[in-house]
Amino acid sequence: MLRFFFAFALTLLATSTNAQDIRPPGQRPDPPGCHALVGGKVVVAPGKVIDPGTVVIRDGRIEAVGADVKPPADARVWDAKGWTIYAGLIDAWAKMGDAGAPAPKPQGGPMAADSGFLGAPGTQRDPGTPGPGAALPKITPERRMVDGFSPDAKAIAGWREIGFAALNVVPSKGILRGTTAFVVLGDGDPNTLVLKADVWEVAALVSAMGVPEELDTYPSSHMAAIAAIRQAFSDAAWHRKDLLHYELHAADRQRPPADPSLDALAPCLDGKRFVAFESDAALVTDYEIRLANELGLKFLIRASGQEWRRPDLAGAAGSSLIVPVNFPELPTLPDEADWAQVSLDQFRAWDWAPENPAVLVKRGIAVSLTCDGLGDKGQFRKNLRLAIDRGLTEDQALSSLTVEPAKLCGLDERLGTIEKGKIANLTVVAGSYFDPEAKLVSVWVDGRVYPVKPGDKPKEAADKPKTDDEKKKDAESDKKKQEARDLAAKRVARAPMEERGPDVQPGTVLVKGATIWTSGPAGRIDKADLLCSGGKIIAVGTNLETPAGALVIDGTGLHVTPGLIDCHSHMAIVGDVNEGTIPSSAMVRIQDVVNSETDNIAQELAGGLTCSNLLHGSANPIGGQNCVIKLREGDSPDGLRFKEAIPGIKFALGENVKQSNWGEKFNTRFPQSRMGVRTFYENRFTAAQQYLAAWEAFEKAKKDGLDPAPVRRDLELETLGELLTGKRIIHCHSYRADEILMLIREMDKFGIKIGTFQHVLEGYKVADEIAKHGAGGSCFTDWWAYKFEVYDAIPYCGALMRERGVCVSFNSDSSELARRMYLEAAKAVKYGGVDEPEALKFVTLNPAIQLRIDKWVGSLEPEKNADFVIWSASPLDSRTVCLQTWIDGKRYFERGKAGERAAARLKEWTELREKAKKVAAGGGGGEAGDGKGNKFFETCLEHRYDYGWQVGCEGAERVRTGK
Repeated sequence: MLRFFFAFALTLLATSTNAQDIRPPGQRPDPPGCHALVGGKVVVAPGKVIDPGTVVIRDGRIEAVGADVKPPADARVWDAKGWTIYAGLIDAWAKMGDAGAPAPKPQGGPMAADSGFLGAPGTQRDPGTPGPGAALPKITPERRMVDGFSPDAKAIAGWREIGFAALNVVPSKGILRGTTAFVVLGDGDPNTLVLKADVWEVAALVSAMGVPEELDTYPSSHMAAIAAIRQAFSDAAWHRKDLLHYELHAADRQRPPADPSLDALAPCLDGKRFVAFESDAALVTDYEIRLANELGLKFLIRASGQEWRRPDLAGAAGSSLIVPVNFPELPTLPDEADWAQVSLDQFRAWDWAPENPAVLVKRGIAVSLTCDGLGDKGQFRKNLRLAIDRGLTEDQALSSLTVEPAKLCGLDERLGTIEKGKIANLTVVAGSYFDPEAKLVSVWVDGRVYPVKPGDKPKEAADKPKTDDEKKKDAESDKKKQEARDLAAKRVARAPMEERGPDVQPGTVLVKGATIWTSGPAGRIDKADLLCSGGKIIAVGTNLETPAGALVIDGTGLHVTPGLIDCHSHMAIVGDVNEGTIPSSAMVRIQDVVNSETDNIAQELAGGLTCSNLLHGSANPIGGQNCVIKLREGDSPDGLRFKEAIPGIKFALGENVKQSNWGEKFNTRFPQSRMGVRTFYENRFTAAQQYLAAWEAFEKAKKDGLDPAPVRRDLELETLGELLTGKRIIHCHSYRADEILMLIREMDKFGIKIGTFQHVLEGYKVADEIAKHGAGGSCFTDWWAYKFEVYDAIPYCGALMRERGVCVSFNSDSSELARRMYLEAAKAVKYGGVDEPEALKFVTLNPAIQLRIDKWVGSLEPEKNADFVIWSASPLDSRTVCLQTWIDGKRYFERGKAGERAAARLKEWTELREKAKKVAAGGGGGEAGDGKGNKFFETCLEHRYDYGWQVGCEGAERVRTGK
């Protein structure tokens, strides 16, 4: 009886266990636990192939792989002859239905209070998310894609249809966006599909360009996005210290507020989690690399796909890049005139795009490829084939879809290759995956097979023979397609860097027998020589000896001047020149977004310009930090910086800062009146004084052996504090005399010396007061009556201020006018009778003095930088032509070479147009002839403002129109 009881109990236990594995009616039954794919070509890893081979899968994992492996007795055997078996493909940057953070909801009060540090009263905006969080709606690092992951069967099937078995799902909205989630593409609930949560923190330098509804929400520009990220990580470090301090001093200090946003950044600060930056331009890749290095982050970059423009900058990442293959699609244009409208840069972008992955791999950069940006994922394999045709090997392509993304996501122990013990994710193809015509057979996920749906059936029955004419047409069509493919595989476009940079870099150069305008104590010297060596001026005089090996330039009949300097420019800034969403954007830095790729640099070199002061716009009373650059064409953004220049900042007065004529949408930001502007300055500098005092007290307490609460670093107040301590100077946009006097009195109150009044159109009315304060005046020459507040402007302003002791320069505020600064100097002679050598100083020595760089540039004197220009006639003659422009003893412009470069570009454009027409005629053209939705017609971010919209003090026209 006892034996029977035990036997019955065991039977019940077995029945109970089996019952758990039986699925209810109507549900798909579980597949067999063991499979063997026999006789296929097994690509174990890139470069490691077993053909024929066998792969054994058991309970979702690889049990065995090899040439001599025999299928287990309980395995379902799959005849894999003719199949190629790869490790399941991985997309490390996938976007799946991410709605992003909710839009900010105004709750009343001025917009100035959005970020909590802008010195204006009012109610802070609700970021739009429930519970505590960051003040800025675009900063949500605490968001987790795993929390909202809800698999959509149709979307997942779509990924499997192009061979993918796993994705790293990334958030797609905001600046600090939250963490990614790694998922496998099987059927099931989220619990079974999520392989790893919180893989990376995602960041992006998004702007409001083209998004009118975000134009009033900070940050709206690339430079402000950088500032916001910089502040967030600084706050995260401070917040952690503050919490630790509170634990030790809970009885005698205030409790710190909860902040899950800052808490979420702690793993990034500790180097335990990568920050993955998304880039949308070649230079943005560079900006993100430099920002990550500045903050000491472990990082990677989702590249823009345009790194071919500056692969040297991308190579500085020192880490992997995730590279999209969303190449521009060549349109089919109906008329020759339509092709003539396509720019050289658009042709280059189309021709270079497929080669971008190979360019990066050849530089030793580890690359993962992504479908991100593709409107039609069905194009992925075709684009991948284009990349292979342009230099990427199939092994490299496979690695970029398996090994590299697995490694980046920290899952290389479980995915990426076909090895024993790894997860049974496989991609099976009838042929090669890299042949777009080869059919995908199936994708295996966690050991479960998902057959890929068959393609469309042929319209004709297979047994119906084709006529000779049909065969001929098919042969001709195939021939044209092959010719188009062969043509597309050969790049015609040159690398942009081939035509840039100095064409001559002699160690020593001597200009003999020229008229030299020194802009220094020596004045103008006839029949004189200029000797430069090692990038410095050695001597200026007559009958100088010629050093051995020197490059000698015959200056007979020619004129030589210092390199021209523009004290007010916006010509080389990526994105908007304004962060006009807030009244004080002192924390944003132009140096973070210098545009080394703009065509404006080459054009202004052709006008003798060698230095430029890049200023924030005039949309707010306190703008961003300026950046003085040298026009070293071909250098990196950071390489253009004039690193010796004293830091500065843009202020502004007048109609712009109180939002006059901006439209009814823009009437809530404080200040809205001129008297409000004065009040705002009082507020911010009082706050800056308190901020400096807090730090001083903190440092004193530490020296006294105390343990004071840590002080939060505030990037805005820190910058204003540098004005109080004399480490930074003000460049103030100004028109009216009454406001100029107001700012002088306010800054005198705080002990601050203004560097320059910019434009200063009514400066002639208060020239004595400007001179007494010690400020310079950087003027418009003959601009007037373009708005009401400049009706009293006169062209004699510069000459009159100079007579009263003000250091005066003329500026451009225009990328186009900056090409003719020498003619602006001549206007000082016409309007005011200024002596010619003194007039030239308005664009040489005087702006150098205003920018505090006259120790290095601005005049031709020994020990100064060898920045000089050679002219065909007097620099103040309207008929003169710039022949050569030299910077640091290197020639960056030579009129004859410029003509040769222009001819080479025309030849390149012609060849690219012919190639494009042939490829399009051969079936390589798309249907987007009207330009809608076609990446081919996009203008890259670096060249967006080279032509078309004029970017001046008030930014692009879109700021006011919302376009």
